[in-house]
Amino acid sequence: MLVLLSLWLGYEAVQRLRAPVAVIESWMIWTSLAALAVNGCITLALVRGRSDLNLRSILIHNFGDALSNVAIIAGAVAIHMTGAYWVDPILGLAIGILVLWSSIGILRESAHILLEGRPREMHVEEVARAILSVEGVQEVHDVHIWSLGGGHNALSLHARIPDMHMDECERILVLIQEKAGQLFGIDHTTVQFERAGLPANSGYVMPEPAKK
Repeated sequence: MLVLLSLWLGYEAVQRLRAPVAVIESWMIWTSLAALAVNGCITLALVRGRSDLNLRSILIHNFGDALSNVAIIAGAVAIHMTGAYWVDPILGLAIGILVLWSSIGILRESAHILLEGRPREMHVEEVARAILSVEGVQEVHDVHIWSLGGGHNALSLHARIPDMHMDECERILVLIQEKAGQLFGIDHTTVQFERAGLPANSGYVMPEPAKK
């Protein structure tokens, strides 16, 4: 929607550059002041939730609206003083570019989450070595990390452990989940335990734990 809005603003701005339209400066000023007050209230209400992608997209768009309103007020004053009606479409074009620029990052991050991409600040090898430091874990492979959005990350892996009672397996599982949560902020961990040797094509393999 933001991209479509920016394209529409750009189209209208080009049309008005070709055929300037007279504007009423007082309407521009009072409308922008009212919108600026609304933008300020929304920004204060959302600023604490900026880690959430949905809220951040609204916050960025709202911040762009606030900047646009300030520019419109300045443009209305300039039109009133100079009579240069071409200032209005130039402002529209600038606002369209601003909206498009602010939406690019949101689109990129949304696509990254929808494609189950790995969180950019997290590295598979670091996570695997941390899991290997858990007592009882001998090997780690098939490590997958992906973002669920809103600061939530998921992890799945295969871990080789010695032959032991089920209660001991549960203890190791809890330790792995705690390690992933404390060190990397991963709040959803799925572990498949294995006792057999690894096949040659098992994927990401670390045959010995990291040295403490």
